[in-house]
Amino acid sequence: MAITGNLKTMELAELLQWLSQGRKTGTLYLDNTKVEKRIFFRDGTIVSSAASDPKEYLGHFLVSHGYIDELTLAKAIEMQEENKMLLGKILLTIGAIEEDDLDRMLKLKAEESIYELFTWQEADFRFADGELPDYQMVPVNLSVTGLVLEGHRRLDEWKQIRQHIPNAYVIPVAIGDLESAEPDAGVENILSLVDDDRTVQEIALQTHSGEFHVCRVLYNQIRAGRLKVVRPRQIQVPVATNGVKDAIATPQFPDSESLLSAADGFIGERDFDLALRHLQAAKSLDPNSIKVQQLVAAAEKTIQSAIQDRGISLTSIPVLCSNPEDFSSLDISPQEGFVLTRVNGSYDIQTILKITPVPPLEAQVVFWKLLEAGYIELR
Repeated sequence: MAITGNLKTMELAELLQWLSQGRKTGTLYLDNTKVEKRIFFRDGTIVSSAASDPKEYLGHFLVSHGYIDELTLAKAIEMQEENKMLLGKILLTIGAIEEDDLDRMLKLKAEESIYELFTWQEADFRFADGELPDYQMVPVNLSVTGLVLEGHRRLDEWKQIRQHIPNAYVIPVAIGDLESAEPDAGVENILSLVDDDRTVQEIALQTHSGEFHVCRVLYNQIRAGRLKVVRPRQIQVPVATNGVKDAIATPQFPDSESLLSAADGFIGERDFDLALRHLQAAKSLDPNSIKVQQLVAAAEKTIQSAIQDRGISLTSIPVLCSNPEDFSSLDISPQEGFVLTRVNGSYDIQTILKITPVPPLEAQVVFWKLLEAGYIELR
């Protein structure tokens, strides 16, 4: 039996507790149009979870917490392509992580993914009774009651953090010696990137971390009087050739149909960044419309085809056409800067996509922009 609804009418805590008390077995799907998450239940206990957000993939999660570095992740992904083993097993086999640490991080990853759901104000959900993945899951056995209590506590903590770090575009500035209360490689990596210039968003990208994790680390330094945030960067609002401003920053379109039409126009102008943002806005306006979902999927396929027609394939090896030391002077976004600094002349695009905590299509658009701008060439 499938159960469907929206978090606006049934709170997440109530939903999780209902599934737990009913000793349900199956998969809970939650989709806020940007990210889809799945929570797997067996006899009312959460045994695992998954998400479409690359930052929540195991490899990125281990990088963000300092257990492996990007080079190790790239090697493990290359091995995974060859033998199709689970990434965790590969990392155990090559000695990159101890089994106890891996088990602990798998549980933490599942918990963190669910805690973030408590910040979602709206999302469609569907419970597929009896449906579980075909692949073998590493069981984490999480108590729903404990998760709900901690989820509410995290939500309160997030509200406190937002009073000091209002968004991801502010710049943390050290006003004292930054230090963590106890040794933690992931925390130290975050603090090491505070240079009075990088934004919270850029630090999150560089460390493969979620925004909450980075903000929490920085907030602890603010409370200790060692750090402040300054100069929120002004986001440039792109303007289309017809003079209509980006609907994301200045909503001017009354419905998803107009947003989809605008996206088609941007695709025709080869402004794929704006096209993707309008497509995302259309999905947000009509999350339950099958027609909108189909039109968005078709438009995304058109963008992907245009990128491939430009010669950008997963097996292409990007090579830099400029000195890395000049990157700081380039007019590029944080995502573009992240991708640029991972181009080393040996990784193909497929490998870079897998070690990049950015959705695949968005990352491919970044490669297209870099190629068009002459910053890279493909071999």
